[in-house]
Amino acid sequence: MEHDWRRTHAVIVAVERYRGSDAMNLDGPVHDALGMRTWLTGRGVPPENIQLLASPMEHNRAALEAAHPGYRPAERADVREVFREGLREIDADWLWIYWAGHGVQARDGRWSLLFPETHDTDLQGLDADSLITLARTEHLPWDAVDRVTVVIDACRRALPPHLHELADDPQPLTKDPQTRSERPVFWMRACQAGAVAMEQEGAGRFTSVLLRQLEAAGGAGAALDLDQVGRAVQDEFARMRETGSSRQHPTMHVINWEQQERTVRLGPPAATVDPKKRRFRETLVWEVAALLGADPAGAAARVAARLCAQFTTAPPGTRSLSAEELVDWALENPHGTVTLLAELSARAPVRPEIRDACRALQNKWLTRAEYVELVALLGRLDERGRYDVAEETRALFGLIDPAFHDPARLADALEELLPKPDRLPQLLRVVERFAAVDDGPVAADLRTWSLRCAERLGLKGQLMERRGEAMEYAEAVKAAGLAQGQGASPGGGRGSIQIRLHPSSGPGQRRAYEVWTRRGEDVHALAKVDTPASLDEIRGGLEALLSAQTYAPDTLLEFFVSATDLELAVHQWQFARPVKRHLGTDYPVVMRCTEFREPQRHDLWKRRWSRVGTAGTQELRWLPGHMDCGEVYRVVQQSMDTPGALTTTPSRARADLFNACLFGGVPVLVWHGEAEPSIAEDEIRELLGAERPLSSLPQRLRELRSDSDPYKSHHGGQMALLWDDPHRPLPDRLDLSAP
Repeated sequence: MEHDWRRTHAVIVAVERYRGSDAMNLDGPVHDALGMRTWLTGRGVPPENIQLLASPMEHNRAALEAAHPGYRPAERADVREVFREGLREIDADWLWIYWAGHGVQARDGRWSLLFPETHDTDLQGLDADSLITLARTEHLPWDAVDRVTVVIDACRRALPPHLHELADDPQPLTKDPQTRSERPVFWMRACQAGAVAMEQEGAGRFTSVLLRQLEAAGGAGAALDLDQVGRAVQDEFARMRETGSSRQHPTMHVINWEQQERTVRLGPPAATVDPKKRRFRETLVWEVAALLGADPAGAAARVAARLCAQFTTAPPGTRSLSAEELVDWALENPHGTVTLLAELSARAPVRPEIRDACRALQNKWLTRAEYVELVALLGRLDERGRYDVAEETRALFGLIDPAFHDPARLADALEELLPKPDRLPQLLRVVERFAAVDDGPVAADLRTWSLRCAERLGLKGQLMERRGEAMEYAEAVKAAGLAQGQGASPGGGRGSIQIRLHPSSGPGQRRAYEVWTRRGEDVHALAKVDTPASLDEIRGGLEALLSAQTYAPDTLLEFFVSATDLELAVHQWQFARPVKRHLGTDYPVVMRCTEFREPQRHDLWKRRWSRVGTAGTQELRWLPGHMDCGEVYRVVQQSMDTPGALTTTPSRARADLFNACLFGGVPVLVWHGEAEPSIAEDEIRELLGAERPLSSLPQRLRELRSDSDPYKSHHGGQMALLWDDPHRPLPDRLDLSAP
């Protein structure tokens, strides 16, 4: 559609700084807002037609003032004045509204866009839906503004119950009647209800993807097809989800656009057309038809009314809903089929073949309400608590990678542990184990949630059996003096000592250093030495610290060093009392290095590490000693699932090899400290011996180092191991908040 962009008016709102704790602040909405402003002016929108309201982070203020000197605060009063009064006299054909900042679900599932006045326990916001309502009232000139585009880049996540009750009802912009109901509105949202608009490392991608597709749609003077732009956004997010780099599902809602109303989910298709799945849909239709009973129209209407509170899309517009329409509506919504059947069957157990049909179509087994409540409960846990949930999952079901930083992503990973027929879902076993051991304020609510799920599935008896087993397990753990059976490395240890050696400064290889004990996320500082010490002084200090700890031969000693210090043979440090021995004799000693693990490569690092728990030592890749840095990097990139490598590269060339492996996301690397390549290869092969689990490598190396002590030439004393577990970082990790 042709459009004179000089007759476009825009209101852009960017909220970064809030009046609560620093954790509430965002760094990004101003950048996105300025990107939207640049795109609009590039299209031909006069700068004077753009109103920009912002509460910037201090370091973004200069860029904001340079780009738009006349910006206004994004406080509640300013927002209301601009939208309620400032739009009444505009002379424009198209109104473009953009909002970026924090968003939450308030009471009754309403979407609240938080104002800068918000505090941690006083969440004040604007009702997002009222932006659409206002566009069809007399707050806009009757004889102007032929169409409106609204873009919201904000989360719509569910709040933890204790905060949900403290959130104010979102404030509507207007209560005026909608006298221009025919005015078309194109509404784009960064995520669906209950979700977050933030990906890993705190970066939101929606605005950047949208701007990229808007730019691709043409420059100044070109016609703009928003439907085409929406499809391009859909395609880009689909590609990112296929590669695992995104889990985000933006949505579009079109109201009276070209005389029709429709909703487009930019995620999985609303209804399956796969022939292999068609029969599962037909099974659900027949089941729903039977459950509707003698009054199908009345029962369907009552069920639809209840589902509206949970589903993110509007029900079909027909007067009399059919079983087929209910099923297809459920398929449009996450957890929709299970939720529909739970409502129809009044929480009676669903037949196994029906549960199979639901999982085949949507790969979910929780109802929407159960899922939202689980996300809220996980959100009430601190990061340590969520880490412990993830560790229980690993302990019960193998080395998987539930992302514990984000409650929603952790819930998704747990739900992917799909239940077997007539068996208690693995997710409920994880919850019971965690709640039994943790016994904190959230544990009781998790048990209540777990019991309700089991009752819906008709598996209450099995749950109570597992609950008893979990209590016995918790008692055994506590009797052993452990806060959790956590922190086990793939080598089998229950905890670790983490030693950070700072790079050397000045003559004498002197270094500052710090020491912590770690069990899961239970971290305690043992020492922090800011005055640079010699390696002998550090060895003596570490001996004193370890002597004061309860000795366990499976306690992992993790040395965090720079890439240039990986050659430090810390496992050869000699202790004097009560018996002369090497550090590597008493403990499995490994090296750690997080250099070159920049955020964009973090997923590859984790992906390779996820293989460590199930791989054998024969899956390690040999890196011959003659290869240069570029050749090493090429080899390690040939297989993204290779868990690690072995090298015979001599010491003079190892620095480049270390850099290539670290940059390539290799978490496990074995090298020989002194031998020439031909000898080193024979001795490394002896280390590996017959095929054995890769997870046993730290302990296997400790055993060889023990053998080497009486015989100084034994190769075990020369072996070194990089064992870089991305789930066990140093304690000073930065927490990021979602928009």
